[in-house]
Amino acid sequence: MQTPATSQVSPEEAFALARVRRIKDFYMHLAEYCGMTALLAVMNVFISPHYPWAIFAVIPWGFYVLIEGLRAFDKVPFLNGEWEKRQVEKYLGRQL
Repeated sequence: MQTPATSQVSPEEAFALARVRRIKDFYMHLAEYCGMTALLAVMNVFISPHYPWAIFAVIPWGFYVLIEGLRAFDKVPFLNGEWEKRQVEKYLGRQL
């Protein structure tokens, strides 16, 4: 059930809000990644300085953050806002 405040949002505004949320989520994940990478690096130095075990967590997680950033800023051509709009229009069977 929609409330009066949400029923007045146009499709373009909804897509803009979704994009802003994706960008915000990317920045939050980037901050988490930076903080945890620093923590893992410090732990690695104190626990086993001769074996870089932290890199096995940092590299895949960094790859995920990179992909999320590309999606948030519409750099992946098949997963950008236009693609989403086309899919919604296809699902609804009408233009937005």
